[in-house]
Amino acid sequence: AALAAATIPGYTCYETVEETFAQAEAFAAAKPNLATLVDVGNSWEKAAGLGGYDIRVLKLTNSAVAGAKPKLFVNSAIHAREYTTAPLNLEFARWLVNGYGVNADATWILDHQEVHLMLQTNPDGRKKAETGLSWRKNTNQAYCGATSNTRGADLNRNFTFSFNSTGGQGSSGNQCDLTYRGPAAAAEPETQAIESYVRSLWPDQRGPGVSDAAPNTTSGIHIDLHSYSQLVLWPWGTTSTPAGNGTALQTLGRKLAFFNSYSPQQSIGLYPTDGTSASVRYAELGAATYTIDLGTPFPHTSTPHN
Repeated sequence: AALAAATIPGYTCYETVEETFAQAEAFAAAKPNLATLVDVGNSWEKAAGLGGYDIRVLKLTNSAVAGAKPKLFVNSAIHAREYTTAPLNLEFARWLVNGYGVNADATWILDHQEVHLMLQTNPDGRKKAETGLSWRKNTNQAYCGATSNTRGADLNRNFTFSFNSTGGQGSSGNQCDLTYRGPAAAAEPETQAIESYVRSLWPDQRGPGVSDAAPNTTSGIHIDLHSYSQLVLWPWGTTSTPAGNGTALQTLGRKLAFFNSYSPQQSIGLYPTDGTSASVRYAELGAATYTIDLGTPFPHTSTPHN
């Protein structure tokens, strides 16, 4: 009964923030050679001394196999009400850990790759969404009133590169809007946690211009999971100009979409966005980056928003 009371109303099969972290801790305890849980920052409420959460990454790789390995970073639930993204990310972790030594693909991935999963990117907001509120942003009380249910910043508009660069088309300056970008680039602790962690994974291999390309030898992929729309998106979301690596991003994006029958397209084809997580992963560092919008509409994701 206690467990049922702690679950998301109407979605008891989806793990809560606490259940997600408990499962990640269990992986690390049971298979320390494969799984490590890394504290990479704080949620806004923790940074403000109001409880909150550590922002944590579940790193999965066979530590017994030495050498440099290509890296995959997947973050989920940056938009709190997009319920399905964190459970999918956690299920991927479960498939890898439980499949090691049993499933040839899982074994190969963990032997020869590093998989970094930020399962709950916005845990404060997620706890609000778990009560049944249609909560998208973080819970920063400095924006739109300390007790308002529309307070906070849209973390996926708060990243450094391209912050507030589309003249208001790709994000909002109104504190109560769903796409409020925050007062300054990377102002939010959750955003800072992602940026610093991603910078620790990959070197900067791309120039500052929109059309600058990273070398073809650049390794690694960053996926940001959202819902809904059944889309595979790649940069840019700020302009229709192709990215320097636009052809390669398109080719891989189409390959990903082939496996799940999603629609592949450059991000701006959905609508303009600025200050998104693509800012640090591709724009700054040159690592391949995709936003994947999962599934079809269900409560609390009545509008597609990446």
